[in-house]
Amino acid sequence: MKVARALSDALAAHGIERVFGNPGTTELPFLEGLRQEYYLTLHDALAVGAADGAAQVRRAPSVANLHAAPGLGNSIGFIDSARRNRSPVVLTVGQQDLRHETQAPLLYGDLESMVHGLVKYSHEVRGASELDDAVRHAFRHALEPPMGPVLLSLPMNVLEEEAAPYGAPDPPPDDRVDDVTHLAERIRAASAPVLVVGFEVDVFDAFAEVEALSDRLGAPVYAEPICSRAPVPGASRHFAGDLLPHSALISSLLAPHDLILLVGADLTLYPYSAAPLPRGDRMVYLGSDPSVPNKLECDRVLGDLKRLLTALLAEVPPTGRRFSRPTDFQRANRVARAAPRLGGEYVVDAIRRAFRGYSLVDESVSLIPTMKSCGFYDGRDSYFSSRSQQLGWGLAAAIGIGLERPKTVVVLGDGALQYSVQALWTLARYRVPVKVVVVNNGGYNILKSYSKANHPLLAKAAYLDLPGVDVEGLAKAYGLPAESASSAESLERALLQLRETEGPAVLNVEMDRTVPDLFS
Repeated sequence: MKVARALSDALAAHGIERVFGNPGTTELPFLEGLRQEYYLTLHDALAVGAADGAAQVRRAPSVANLHAAPGLGNSIGFIDSARRNRSPVVLTVGQQDLRHETQAPLLYGDLESMVHGLVKYSHEVRGASELDDAVRHAFRHALEPPMGPVLLSLPMNVLEEEAAPYGAPDPPPDDRVDDVTHLAERIRAASAPVLVVGFEVDVFDAFAEVEALSDRLGAPVYAEPICSRAPVPGASRHFAGDLLPHSALISSLLAPHDLILLVGADLTLYPYSAAPLPRGDRMVYLGSDPSVPNKLECDRVLGDLKRLLTALLAEVPPTGRRFSRPTDFQRANRVARAAPRLGGEYVVDAIRRAFRGYSLVDESVSLIPTMKSCGFYDGRDSYFSSRSQQLGWGLAAAIGIGLERPKTVVVLGDGALQYSVQALWTLARYRVPVKVVVVNNGGYNILKSYSKANHPLLAKAAYLDLPGVDVEGLAKAYGLPAESASSAESLERALLQLRETEGPAVLNVEMDRTVPDLFS
């Protein structure tokens, strides 16, 4: 059989049933041997975003097929997001025929150099004999903690060679965990421990263990800054809210605690602050990613988070302490006051009520803090955003997430929509039943908010506005049913109709355009 067919068999052996891609001439030999279902995206980058979303829900590799050097170049930002998201995306990239590479033909490029530092493993398959090992290495590296993207460069002429059948896949990576005895001793000695939980709680389905540990310690639970997946189950009485990506605010909140447990979490920063983060000797990292404790210069206990917490619970007795987050009695009033102008608190509350039980893909940008405070963290696969905060990721990722979880809603800004608007066509073409809510404030409100706090002369710059974008018309042009809402009454009705619509559909919400104070 040809290499192309052997590669398809190899993908099937690793559980791959679909491939996302945007092919060109260099990919045609690959497609000729492909048995998997091919989901066409209208831009290479969207294939990587869709594969990223699918891999997160599957907790297993997915495949994106890119078109030579130009397609790989188009996708660099999404590959970086997959790296930061710890998503095991296998990138297959068509390469020019190697028999005339010395002539620098059209589409040829050094693909491995282009992604240096962005993928865990890369290899150009330069002969049929290399295929078996290259595929094994790619899948093994993609899955080994911390998981991440890998690349296989596939020259056209190699795909036409004769190859031996692919053998059985390697066993899963070793899931050994470090001993927790020393950590248990530190916890027992602490007078005021605190948990900072992160995306790995969802990756390893460790919600029950986090709840049990926080209950046993009587400790508050904070979400890591820019948390990309739900780190707590719904209605956790221990949950104290999200940390903001600002060292002074993090240090202030964690100052009363003599032991900080980073449970599958990182301390990601955004605006610069001269205040240092908490000292490393007060922190211990539990999780699968050694780069986090290396960066924070703290102790670590490495392994499968669920197994680590299970072992820890066996050695940590109840303390008798209790923590319960105070009830926010003002929230209902804030929601009611925001209703007449379609303010953020009201719009987010209405979305939450209409789509309870759905997976949320969140790229609402300036509304993200409001979204996270409104109860969208609801356990396994309930919340997704990008750890890179890359615009355009949400709608692309929703393709892959929606194929795995039919009850999916993506909420994104009108600015973010323009970065991956072609994804609407893919949703329509394959009837991926994703509901799209565009929170339309007519501009880049996150930039306006940052400018208000740090660069006031730019707060009203014309190039931060997006006038004249017909969101409803765009959606219809790509083949999706769409409507707009501009009042509380029309929003409530439209959200219910959106939820009941079969297949994908779009709702454009003409919301309040007041710039929020997010950085002051």
